[in-house]
Amino acid sequence: MSASEIRGPVFLVGCPRSGTTLLKRLLDAHSEVAVAPETHLVRNFWKRRRDYGELADDRNFGRLLDDIVNLPWFGALGQEAGPFREAALSGTRSLAAPFALLFERFAADRGAKWVGEKTPNHLLYMRTLERLFPDCRFLQIVRDPRAVATSWRALPWSNGSLQKDAEVWRKYQARARALPPRDQDRLLTIRYERLVAEPVPVLTGVCAFLGLPFESRMLEFHRSVDPGLDLSREPWKQQATHPLSAERADRFRQELTDAEIRKIEAVTWFEMRRAAYPPDSALLEALPGVLAAASLRRLTALWRRLRKLARQTRGRWTRERRA
Repeated sequence: MSASEIRGPVFLVGCPRSGTTLLKRLLDAHSEVAVAPETHLVRNFWKRRRDYGELADDRNFGRLLDDIVNLPWFGALGQEAGPFREAALSGTRSLAAPFALLFERFAADRGAKWVGEKTPNHLLYMRTLERLFPDCRFLQIVRDPRAVATSWRALPWSNGSLQKDAEVWRKYQARARALPPRDQDRLLTIRYERLVAEPVPVLTGVCAFLGLPFESRMLEFHRSVDPGLDLSREPWKQQATHPLSAERADRFRQELTDAEIRKIEAVTWFEMRRAAYPPDSALLEALPGVLAAASLRRLTALWRRLRKLARQTRGRWTRERRA
């Protein structure tokens, strides 16, 4: 497969702990798909784009390439730094161009027709990625927030409370709903619960979205080794090495008390309804918690705006003193 024939990228996105790693492994098991590991290209590169300056300058573009090849995931793509740098330097000078080249080379080495990339929080930046990669598509996976918050609380980056972890899910859902891709034909949303319970029809739909036939080998994903999956570094991804099981869907009910479920639903109640996850709590029962969570969000947003204003004021005061 030549680079010019490769399609994509298709970005696998979703709130963390929603099943993006599982979706990556399933899709990567297809003979015509190659899915790259998490690049965090928006967070690590696009948000720092001004640091690189004008990319037509060889030194600036060279610094961008250095930063790409020095990241741990570069080696997982099976690319050599020298040939990649040489090809990138002779190509288009833009922030997206080296990534497009890297994705194409990775897929070509695998003989794949489609190339994908899995960074969960790219869900927050679909319109940015749509501008950077005009031919991209998005696969969004959504999972019950009660299961997501349950999973989060055992992880190193937990916010320390079920409500705060549930707020992450609410934020992701609200952002994805408010800012989907401008071309919504680029987006396919699937449910984690249906994926693990009825994988064949769900994966058939995913394949159709990419213009590919379903392959039963996708269901055997757990028999292959993913070089980008390091369980010694990320042991919380252990489930992505096991066969699909519908029992995963509502395991949270055995791990949460009724009171803990109510705490999560107080934060996510309205977004749960919009996402067709019926809360256990009636609105009147949940309303005090819903109002408290909304008030906390407003206070947090106000505090952040005040801090930003204070920083800007200090910056102007410092510049004036120096002048």
